[in-house]
Amino acid sequence: MSAAAAWLRVVPPDPPGSAVLDEIVSGRFAAHIAGPRQAIEQAFLAMGSGLMAGAHLLTDISAAHRDMALEFEGPAFLQGVEQISRLRDEVGRVLEGITTGDAEIARLAETTKRVRTPLEQMDSAIRLLGLVAVNARIVAAGIESDQNDLTAFTSEMAGIAAEAKAAVRSISEVHERVCRTVAETRRTQTEFSRGHFRTMAAIRDRLDEDLRSIEAQRAQAAEHADRSATLAAGIGAQVGEAVAAVQAGDMTRQRLEHVETILDRLADAADAADAERLAGLLGPLAAAELGATHADFVAEVGHFVNALEAMRVDADAVLRAGTERAGRTLAASGEALAALVRDLRSIRPLLDDEARNRETARQLGEGAADAMHLMMSRIDVLERTEHDVRLLGLNMAIRCSGLGDRASGLRVIAKELSGVAADTSAAAAQIRDILDGAQKTVADTRRRTAEGGGVEGDPAAAASDLETVLDRLRAHGATLAEACPRTIAILDETAERAHRVSASGDGWPALVARLETLGGTPDPDEVAAFGDLLAGIRRVYTMQQERRIHDAVLGLPTPGGEDEPPAADGGDADDIDGFLF
Repeated sequence: MSAAAAWLRVVPPDPPGSAVLDEIVSGRFAAHIAGPRQAIEQAFLAMGSGLMAGAHLLTDISAAHRDMALEFEGPAFLQGVEQISRLRDEVGRVLEGITTGDAEIARLAETTKRVRTPLEQMDSAIRLLGLVAVNARIVAAGIESDQNDLTAFTSEMAGIAAEAKAAVRSISEVHERVCRTVAETRRTQTEFSRGHFRTMAAIRDRLDEDLRSIEAQRAQAAEHADRSATLAAGIGAQVGEAVAAVQAGDMTRQRLEHVETILDRLADAADAADAERLAGLLGPLAAAELGATHADFVAEVGHFVNALEAMRVDADAVLRAGTERAGRTLAASGEALAALVRDLRSIRPLLDDEARNRETARQLGEGAADAMHLMMSRIDVLERTEHDVRLLGLNMAIRCSGLGDRASGLRVIAKELSGVAADTSAAAAQIRDILDGAQKTVADTRRRTAEGGGVEGDPAAAASDLETVLDRLRAHGATLAEACPRTIAILDETAERAHRVSASGDGWPALVARLETLGGTPDPDEVAAFGDLLAGIRRVYTMQQERRIHDAVLGLPTPGGEDEPPAADGGDADDIDGFLF
């Protein structure tokens, strides 16, 4: 052997896994797992919080859509619509009353004018009666007779004429008063009709149109609510899938902690004589558990990202479309309701004026009725006058027959009395007929004003109810305007976070490869030798999949009765849908 060879010492190479074992003992290897584990844990916690915040916002959005439709079924809206319907109908009746009142006043004015002609004829007849009485007294004075019957006749004639003249004067005064009252009432009625009829008719038509518009909005709101509920249910199912997928983060965390536990057990035994033997068992076991964790993490995160992407796209379209529909509903409903409120507030002064006008008509009816009754009583006097004049003329004719030629003048007067009686009778009958018609008109007016006891609907109450509905609709619209963009932003942020966290396990395949260098297929004898330690590790697992991998790597049978419990997320889609919507 040469000197060089004598000094040459062959150093055996380190085992393939010695560097890995050194890193495990120092804790550097576990740190490569703990870092991503913590990042994953924080990311999934943040994503879970974001999804729950989005879920609450979706609840608010769904409630706002539903409540917008329910506002059109609520007591405030229904009471307001009922008030408006009554107002519209009552305003229609008021307009009919105005038209009827105009016709009644015009008819009463025409009727009272017609009284003037027969009244003038009556006045002329009574004046003639007075002249006849004077002539009769003169003629009677020229007749030589010791009987004073003629004097009594002429005195009675003068008395009848005076009484009739007083009755005619009374009728004339009442007639003039009625004419002035009717003329003034007709003037005010005309002014009211000219000033308010068209306005009230326009308001009635607008109320009718607004009610139809509101009914259309009501139907549209119901359709919108149904559509929004269907779309929201779809998003709710996707949120349920996403919330269930968040559990993948917690499961990954647990499985990584269990891999770290395996590495800790190996590090604790580093100074033992059998450390390399134990590394030959725990290295492949940790590699298998970490590899399976990585594969499941990639699959679960991929599913989670896909669910988030689909939900984000759908939610963006649905929420934006729903907000736009709600905005259109709010704009149309708000415009219709605001128009109704304006009309309701403008109709109150008109109704007050109509009430005053109706009171004026009532007073006219009462006054006219009293005047008609008074004139009728005076007509009774005139009709008695006609009877008395006829009787007086008959008696005078009888008396003249006994006076012979001396009573020729009185015979003429008796004949004139007959003519006066006929004229008086004709005028009285005509006046009575006219007053009968006037009394019927007055009765119609009194009945109409009594029946038109005012508008049943309360404009102020209806306006208040509709303003309450409008305020609530605006509040729901504000909720949508604020919640929809926030929800979309949260889903966008969650999707971006999911993309970032999906790269957290990119370094795990390299760690798996390095762990595999610690050993190959475990020897059954070695597994039996470290049975207690391996059983302790197995008890750390929280998932059946980990136990199956453990048993498969170590060649152990899986004990019976360890079936996986039912997954908690099996009914999550329905549960989260029920929770959200």
